[in-house]
Amino acid sequence: MKNYDAYIFDFDYTLADATEPVVQSFLYALEKMNLQKSSRQDIINTIGIPIGESYTILTGDDSEEGIELFKKYQKEKSDEITVPNTVFIGEAKEVLQILKNRGKKIGIVSSRWGQRINDIFENLNSRELIDFIIGTEHVENYKPNPEGLFKMIDMMDAKNPLYIGDSYIDAQAAQNAKIDFVGVTTGTTSREKLESYPHIAVLDDLKELLNV
Repeated sequence: MKNYDAYIFDFDYTLADATEPVVQSFLYALEKMNLQKSSRQDIINTIGIPIGESYTILTGDDSEEGIELFKKYQKEKSDEITVPNTVFIGEAKEVLQILKNRGKKIGIVSSRWGQRINDIFENLNSRELIDFIIGTEHVENYKPNPEGLFKMIDMMDAKNPLYIGDSYIDAQAAQNAKIDFVGVTTGTTSREKLESYPHIAVLDDLKELLNV
């Protein structure tokens, strides 16, 4: 088994659960734009996808004007409710602490705004557990493009990185970056779908990562 020196995580549904803030901010934005409200499950299914793409999936509108207006309203509500209403999934905090105690480098590459992730970790009194964060404001190309992973690997000076995520998009990003991948089934992508991509393991609980 490889000895990984760096653990790179996705954020939503891998480390943290921000379902309620996402759903409420999307519904708020759709209402402000006088658009038909999407179902809760349809919104949840877009978590992990960049917001502009999520808007197009939910509404069928791919216009730049529509996307930018949706982003504006969504951020307006998200700024208000996301940080205090996001929680760790299961024992994610304990997993990060144990990896840190083992001397591992820890980073996050997410399709979420990186500053928001930073603020969430600050609110959870856990910012010291993360070395680096790369969000949408730090890249030109979003996952599954490997740009974010390549940047993170360079920042960490990682020789043997592992990427951990809950989505098929994360699996594709790891494949495109040619690095090892561990899937977790705590998101909306099925075990079967995750297992269809190159992987070291697919876990039902992030704590099992400590044995990989």
